[in-house]
Amino acid sequence: MIRLESLVGAIQQAVTSANQGLQDQSGQFLQRFFTETGEEHSDNAGKSVLRPNYVTMEYPRETSKGIETLLVDVPLISLVPVVSSRIKEVTFRSALEVSHDADGGLNISFPSGKKKSTGLFGKEAPETHVAELEIKLTGDETPDGLQRLIEGYNRVLRAQIPG
Repeated sequence: MIRLESLVGAIQQAVTSANQGLQDQSGQFLQRFFTETGEEHSDNAGKSVLRPNYVTMEYPRETSKGIETLLVDVPLISLVPVVSSRIKEVTFRSALEVSHDADGGLNISFPSGKKKSTGLFGKEAPETHVAELEIKLTGDETPDGLQRLIEGYNRVLRAQIPG
């Protein structure tokens, strides 16, 4: 038997941890698309500098001599869709016995299992109870700062491609 507040606190902690996991994934985003240069610039107050990860791709273009290949540096961040997630809803369902103690606090427990026959050999097994936990994740909009950063890299890419 546990206090109701302890159960609610445990569920809140689990949701907070899950949300933190989603935020950590967002932090890994920077490591995936950017590399720390190890340089510190005086105009940057000693903060580290991140350089975008690029791939070089051949891009065909038509010229007076025919089709020629142009090498284009493409920032990875402009090639991969950026998806953010957030927890929308958490539902916990369970059959619980509720009682109160001398201090007036609510205590809960799973219902006491009654023995019931399993059939074929007459073995008895305790009744089981099922708890259900449902977590709904939804796609979230890309933060404005990140969206502007991606748009900037897309403009850099477009500037390299003629026409």
